[in-house]
Amino acid sequence: MESKKSQLFAVIILIGVCSLPAFALPPMGPPKSMLEKNQREIDFKYAHQEMDLDLKGKLREWDADLETWLCDYTEYKIKTLKSNMLLGSIGYGICDNWDAFMHFGIADARDEIAESLVCGGSGNRYYGFSGDYGFAWGFGTRTTFYQSDNLAWGGLFQMTWLNPGSSSVKLRGDSTFSGDVDLDFWEIQIAVGPTFQLENFSIYGGPFIHFVKGDWNLKGASPSTSMKSSADIREESIFGAYGGAKWDFDERTSWYTEYQATSNAWGVGTGVIYKF
Repeated sequence: MESKKSQLFAVIILIGVCSLPAFALPPMGPPKSMLEKNQREIDFKYAHQEMDLDLKGKLREWDADLETWLCDYTEYKIKTLKSNMLLGSIGYGICDNWDAFMHFGIADARDEIAESLVCGGSGNRYYGFSGDYGFAWGFGTRTTFYQSDNLAWGGLFQMTWLNPGSSSVKLRGDSTFSGDVDLDFWEIQIAVGPTFQLENFSIYGGPFIHFVKGDWNLKGASPSTSMKSSADIREESIFGAYGGAKWDFDERTSWYTEYQATSNAWGVGTGVIYKF
Protein backbone atom coordinates (compact mmCIF):
# COMPACT_ATOMS: atom_id res chain seq x y z
CA MET A 1 0.00 0.00 0.00
CA GLU A 2 2.79 2.43 0.94
CA SER A 3 4.54 1.58 -2.34
CA LYS A 4 1.40 2.45 -4.33
CA LYS A 5 1.08 5.77 -2.47
CA SER A 6 4.72 6.60 -3.22
CA GLN A 7 4.22 5.79 -6.89
CA LEU A 8 1.08 7.95 -7.01
CA PHE A 9 2.95 10.81 -5.32
CA ALA A 10 5.73 10.60 -7.91
CA VAL A 11 3.27 10.51 -10.82
CA ILE A 12 1.44 13.61 -9.57
CA ILE A 13 4.72 15.51 -9.30
CA LEU A 14 5.55 14.59 -12.88
CA ILE A 15 2.11 15.73 -14.00
CA GLY A 16 2.57 19.08 -12.21
CA VAL A 17 5.99 19.63 -13.79
CA CYS A 18 5.46 18.30 -17.29
CA SER A 19 1.84 18.16 -18.39
CA LEU A 20 0.95 21.87 -18.66
CA PRO A 21 1.94 23.53 -21.92
CA ALA A 22 4.88 25.95 -21.42
CA PHE A 23 2.51 27.72 -19.52
CA ALA A 24 3.56 32.48 -12.91
CA LEU A 25 0.90 34.10 -10.84
CA PRO A 26 2.34 31.65 -8.29
CA PRO A 27 -0.26 29.13 -7.03
CA MET A 28 -1.86 30.19 -3.74
CA GLY A 29 -3.86 27.14 -2.68
CA PRO A 30 -6.87 27.33 -0.35
CA PRO A 31 -7.25 30.66 1.52
CA LYS A 32 -7.08 29.05 4.97
CA SER A 33 -4.68 27.48 7.41
CA MET A 34 -3.51 24.12 6.09
CA LEU A 35 -1.59 22.78 9.10
CA GLU A 36 -2.19 21.92 12.72
CA LYS A 37 0.08 23.32 15.42
CA ASN A 38 3.71 22.13 14.93
CA GLN A 39 2.77 20.19 11.80
CA ARG A 40 4.98 20.56 8.71
CA GLU A 41 4.48 20.25 4.96
CA ILE A 42 6.38 20.24 1.69
CA ASP A 43 4.66 21.57 -1.42
CA PHE A 44 5.82 21.23 -5.03
CA LYS A 45 4.25 23.88 -7.32
CA TYR A 46 4.25 24.56 -11.04
CA ALA A 47 2.67 27.62 -12.65
CA HIS A 48 2.42 29.65 -15.82
CA GLN A 49 1.40 33.30 -15.93
CA GLU A 50 0.82 35.89 -18.65
CA MET A 51 0.44 39.56 -17.74
CA ASP A 52 0.67 43.09 -19.10
CA LEU A 53 3.06 45.48 -17.38
CA ASP A 54 3.73 49.24 -17.44
CA LEU A 55 7.29 50.58 -17.41
CA LYS A 56 8.20 54.19 -16.69
CA GLY A 57 11.71 55.59 -16.59
CA LYS A 58 14.50 57.48 -18.36
CA LEU A 59 15.97 56.98 -21.82
CA ARG A 60 19.41 58.34 -22.69
CA GLU A 61 20.43 58.36 -26.36
CA TRP A 62 23.78 59.46 -27.80
CA ASP A 63 23.59 62.27 -30.37
CA ALA A 64 26.67 62.01 -32.61
CA ASP A 65 26.15 65.48 -34.13
CA LEU A 66 25.96 67.21 -30.73
CA GLU A 67 28.39 64.74 -29.14
CA THR A 68 26.25 64.51 -26.03
CA TRP A 69 23.67 62.29 -24.35
CA LEU A 70 20.04 63.35 -24.80
CA CYS A 71 17.70 62.40 -21.94
CA ASP A 72 13.97 61.91 -22.01
CA TYR A 73 11.21 60.47 -19.80
CA THR A 74 9.84 57.37 -21.48
CA GLU A 75 7.07 54.85 -20.98
CA TYR A 76 7.07 51.26 -22.20
CA LYS A 77 4.52 48.48 -22.42
CA ILE A 78 5.10 44.78 -21.95
CA LYS A 79 2.21 42.81 -23.42
CA THR A 80 1.53 39.24 -22.26
CA LEU A 81 4.82 38.66 -20.47
CA LYS A 82 5.04 34.88 -20.28
CA SER A 83 6.67 33.33 -17.24
CA ASN A 84 7.00 29.73 -16.06
CA MET A 85 7.71 28.90 -12.43
CA LEU A 86 8.69 25.75 -10.57
CA LEU A 87 8.79 26.04 -6.77
CA GLY A 88 9.23 23.87 -3.72
CA SER A 89 8.00 25.14 -0.36
CA ILE A 90 8.29 24.23 3.31
CA GLY A 91 5.43 25.09 5.69
CA TYR A 92 5.01 25.06 9.46
CA GLY A 93 1.90 25.24 11.65
CA ILE A 94 2.34 28.09 14.14
CA CYS A 95 -1.02 27.25 15.73
CA ASP A 96 -4.14 25.38 14.61
CA ASN A 97 -5.48 28.40 12.70
CA TRP A 98 -2.26 29.95 11.43
CA ASP A 99 0.70 28.66 9.40
CA ALA A 100 3.60 30.08 7.41
CA PHE A 101 5.80 28.90 4.56
CA MET A 102 8.81 29.72 2.39
CA HIS A 103 9.29 28.69 -1.23
CA PHE A 104 12.30 28.46 -3.53
CA GLY A 105 12.71 27.58 -7.19
CA ILE A 106 13.27 28.88 -10.70
CA ALA A 107 11.39 31.12 -13.15
CA ASP A 108 11.85 32.44 -16.69
CA ALA A 109 10.29 35.26 -18.76
CA ARG A 110 9.70 35.96 -22.48
CA ASP A 111 8.17 38.90 -24.34
CA GLU A 112 8.53 42.00 -26.51
CA ILE A 113 8.85 45.54 -25.12
CA ALA A 114 7.22 48.48 -26.92
CA GLU A 115 7.99 52.15 -26.32
CA SER A 116 4.80 54.21 -25.81
CA LEU A 117 4.35 57.46 -27.71
CA VAL A 118 2.40 60.52 -26.55
CA CYS A 119 -0.19 59.96 -29.29
CA GLY A 120 -0.93 56.49 -27.91
CA GLY A 121 0.98 54.53 -30.54
CA SER A 122 4.13 52.46 -30.23
CA GLY A 123 7.64 53.69 -30.90
CA ASN A 124 10.70 51.46 -30.76
CA ARG A 125 9.87 47.77 -30.33
CA TYR A 126 12.47 45.50 -28.80
CA TYR A 127 11.97 41.80 -29.47
CA GLY A 128 13.70 38.54 -28.68
CA PHE A 129 13.77 38.93 -24.90
CA SER A 130 14.09 35.43 -23.49
CA GLY A 131 15.31 35.38 -19.91
CA ASP A 132 16.67 31.99 -18.87
CA TYR A 133 15.49 30.23 -15.74
CA GLY A 134 16.73 32.27 -12.78
CA PHE A 135 16.33 32.04 -9.02
CA ALA A 136 12.89 32.65 -7.50
CA TRP A 137 11.99 32.68 -3.83
CA GLY A 138 9.42 34.01 -1.42
CA PHE A 139 7.36 33.51 1.70
CA GLY A 140 3.76 33.57 2.84
CA THR A 141 1.24 32.93 5.59
CA ARG A 142 -2.32 31.56 5.82
CA THR A 143 -4.97 31.86 8.51
CA THR A 144 -8.51 30.60 9.19
CA PHE A 145 -11.07 33.12 10.46
CA TYR A 146 -14.04 30.75 10.78
CA GLN A 147 -14.41 26.97 10.69
CA SER A 148 -17.50 24.74 10.65
CA ASP A 149 -17.91 21.09 9.70
CA ASN A 150 -17.44 21.58 5.97
CA LEU A 151 -16.89 25.32 5.49
CA ALA A 152 -13.89 27.50 6.34
CA TRP A 153 -13.31 31.21 5.77
CA GLY A 154 -9.78 32.52 5.75
CA GLY A 155 -7.09 34.48 3.98
CA LEU A 156 -3.51 34.30 2.77
CA PHE A 157 -0.56 36.50 1.87
CA GLN A 158 2.44 35.56 -0.24
CA MET A 159 5.34 37.43 -1.81
CA THR A 160 7.63 36.10 -4.54
CA TRP A 161 10.82 37.50 -6.08
CA LEU A 162 11.69 36.49 -9.65
CA ASN A 163 14.98 37.12 -11.42
CA PRO A 164 14.88 35.76 -14.99
CA GLY A 165 18.11 37.66 -15.63
CA SER A 166 19.31 39.29 -18.83
CA SER A 167 18.78 38.56 -22.50
CA SER A 168 19.92 39.99 -25.79
CA VAL A 169 17.26 41.90 -27.77
CA LYS A 170 16.85 43.28 -31.28
CA LEU A 171 15.16 46.44 -32.53
CA ARG A 172 12.45 46.10 -35.14
CA GLY A 173 13.32 48.06 -38.28
CA ASP A 174 17.05 48.23 -37.49
CA SER A 175 18.98 45.06 -38.27
CA THR A 176 22.24 46.66 -37.09
CA PHE A 177 21.01 47.20 -33.51
CA SER A 178 22.28 44.94 -30.71
CA GLY A 179 21.16 45.26 -27.12
CA ASP A 180 20.76 43.61 -23.73
CA VAL A 181 17.82 43.80 -21.32
CA ASP A 182 17.93 42.90 -17.63
CA LEU A 183 14.63 42.22 -15.84
CA ASP A 184 13.75 41.38 -12.25
CA PHE A 185 10.51 41.87 -10.33
CA TRP A 186 8.48 40.78 -7.32
CA GLU A 187 4.82 39.93 -6.85
CA ILE A 188 2.48 40.17 -3.85
CA GLN A 189 -0.81 38.26 -3.65
CA ILE A 190 -3.41 38.77 -0.91
CA ALA A 191 -6.55 36.62 -1.02
CA VAL A 192 -9.63 35.92 1.12
CA GLY A 193 -12.48 33.49 0.62
CA PRO A 194 -14.23 30.25 1.50
CA THR A 195 -13.16 26.61 1.25
CA PHE A 196 -15.88 23.94 0.97
CA GLN A 197 -14.90 20.44 2.09
CA LEU A 198 -16.70 17.37 0.66
CA GLU A 199 -15.14 14.21 2.10
CA ASN A 200 -11.75 13.96 0.34
CA PHE A 201 -12.47 16.79 -2.14
CA SER A 202 -12.64 20.56 -1.59
CA ILE A 203 -13.19 23.66 -3.71
CA TYR A 204 -11.94 27.13 -2.83
CA GLY A 205 -11.56 30.64 -4.18
CA GLY A 206 -12.35 34.29 -3.78
CA PRO A 207 -11.08 37.79 -4.61
CA PHE A 208 -7.41 38.69 -4.41
CA ILE A 209 -5.07 41.67 -4.85
CA HIS A 210 -2.01 41.40 -7.06
CA PHE A 211 0.94 43.84 -6.96
CA VAL A 212 3.98 43.74 -9.27
CA LYS A 213 7.09 45.91 -8.85
CA GLY A 214 10.54 45.63 -10.37
CA ASP A 215 13.35 47.03 -12.52
CA TRP A 216 14.04 46.97 -16.25
CA ASN A 217 17.35 48.06 -17.79
CA LEU A 218 18.35 48.33 -21.46
CA LYS A 219 21.73 48.95 -23.08
CA GLY A 220 22.04 48.91 -26.86
CA ALA A 221 23.87 50.32 -29.84
CA SER A 222 23.96 50.45 -33.62
CA PRO A 223 26.56 52.06 -35.91
CA SER A 224 24.63 55.33 -35.76
CA THR A 225 23.62 55.58 -32.09
CA SER A 226 23.82 54.22 -28.55
CA MET A 227 21.10 54.16 -25.92
CA LYS A 228 20.58 53.37 -22.24
CA SER A 229 17.28 53.08 -20.44
CA SER A 230 16.14 52.20 -16.93
CA ALA A 231 12.51 51.91 -15.86
CA ASP A 232 10.33 50.87 -12.96
CA ILE A 233 7.86 48.02 -13.48
CA ARG A 234 4.31 48.01 -12.18
CA GLU A 235 1.13 46.01 -12.77
CA GLU A 236 -1.66 47.27 -15.01
CA SER A 237 -4.46 45.81 -12.85
CA ILE A 238 -4.59 45.04 -9.12
CA PHE A 239 -7.90 43.29 -8.40
CA GLY A 240 -8.72 39.76 -9.48
CA ALA A 241 -10.38 36.50 -8.54
CA TYR A 242 -9.27 32.90 -8.37
CA GLY A 243 -10.66 29.43 -7.83
CA GLY A 244 -9.33 25.93 -7.40
CA ALA A 245 -9.91 22.37 -6.26
CA LYS A 246 -7.98 20.06 -3.94
CA TRP A 247 -8.05 16.27 -3.71
CA ASP A 248 -6.92 14.52 -0.49
CA PHE A 249 -5.52 11.05 -1.24
CA ASP A 250 -4.96 10.37 2.46
CA GLU A 251 -4.32 12.37 5.64
CA ARG A 252 -0.88 13.40 4.39
CA THR A 253 -0.97 13.72 0.60
CA SER A 254 -3.03 16.19 -1.49
CA TRP A 255 -3.06 17.55 -5.02
CA TYR A 256 -4.54 20.92 -6.02
CA THR A 257 -5.01 22.92 -9.20
CA GLU A 258 -6.25 26.49 -9.70
CA TYR A 259 -6.83 29.42 -12.05
CA GLN A 260 -6.20 33.12 -11.30
CA ALA A 261 -7.18 36.18 -13.32
CA THR A 262 -7.16 39.97 -13.23
CA SER A 263 -8.18 42.22 -16.13
CA ASN A 264 -4.58 42.22 -17.43
CA ALA A 265 -3.10 38.98 -16.11
CA TRP A 266 -3.93 35.31 -15.74
CA GLY A 267 -2.23 32.23 -14.40
CA VAL A 268 -2.75 28.50 -14.01
CA GLY A 269 -1.01 26.31 -11.47
CA THR A 270 -0.89 22.97 -9.77
CA GLY A 271 0.80 21.58 -6.69
CA VAL A 272 1.33 18.52 -4.51
CA ILE A 273 1.30 18.76 -0.69
CA TYR A 274 2.78 16.23 1.72
CA LYS A 275 2.26 16.77 5.46
CA PHE A 276 4.34 15.26 8.24
